[in-house]
Amino acid sequence: MHDQAEKLRQLVQTSQGAVGKSSDNGKNNTRVITITSGKGGVGKTNFTVNLAVALARLGQKILVIDADLGAANVDVVLGCTSSYSLLHIIDDQLPIADVIADGPEGIRYLSGGSGIQRLANLDEIQLARLINKIALFDSWADIILIDTGAGVSRNVINFVLAADEVILITTPEPTALTDAYAMLKTYSSYQGTASLKLVVNRVTEIAEGEMVKARLMNAAARFLALSVDSLGVIYEDSNLVRAVKKQQPVLLAYPGTIASRCIKTIAGQLINHRTPAAPQGIKGFFHKVLGFWNR
Repeated sequence: MHDQAEKLRQLVQTSQGAVGKSSDNGKNNTRVITITSGKGGVGKTNFTVNLAVALARLGQKILVIDADLGAANVDVVLGCTSSYSLLHIIDDQLPIADVIADGPEGIRYLSGGSGIQRLANLDEIQLARLINKIALFDSWADIILIDTGAGVSRNVINFVLAADEVILITTPEPTALTDAYAMLKTYSSYQGTASLKLVVNRVTEIAEGEMVKARLMNAAARFLALSVDSLGVIYEDSNLVRAVKKQQPVLLAYPGTIASRCIKTIAGQLINHRTPAAPQGIKGFFHKVLGFWNR
């Protein structure tokens, strides 16, 4: 653990020298992808963690931020623990290197914790300090995955509206589809501009997956004037539950199973499915999030 912390401190020191130089060294801004769902229990966090593993194996540098206030458990699925959270960055209690945890495959993890709600009450000094610290991530992370809570609360919607890209997770269950559509309807009412993508989890057969995708994407286009692209489906796989019990991502515990293969395919799709607009980076993302809270 000491070696991991030291490597991360060196990484942050390198990043501090690189802030503001992304245009000089040719690095594009970090892609910020919010992963959300209309209801709980659809496998959103499990998907987030395994997507992070799959992307890391494709050569991407990944930071996962757990922004789920109700059931923050990314660390459990990821198999890493952290005693600190975003709150320690906001209050300037610890350097970023001590707050970020190291996960498998080189993945970095930041717990939002109670710091998420504190975002709504920052003064100008705290705001400037947070933005400057958060900006360090842009110099080394390729993709930042934000795991939100479920539903359409303000905490969730702010993270959805601020992202470059949004991945909506649903299952074929009627209640999950209804709540997924409610999320899209709320997003549309705020005139969101992110690139929207859909993943259908726990599919039992090809026809079911195609039907669910068509229903939700067609309804979004017809009634909400929203374009939603499909990233793919994940088939029902009991190994997902077994992996969670082992506190390991399924891609590590059972790499050859159907769910693992589906997630690898989705990761490849995501790499090749770039957002039309240039990514704003994590600094731009947090500027938007804080702006939504303070308006």
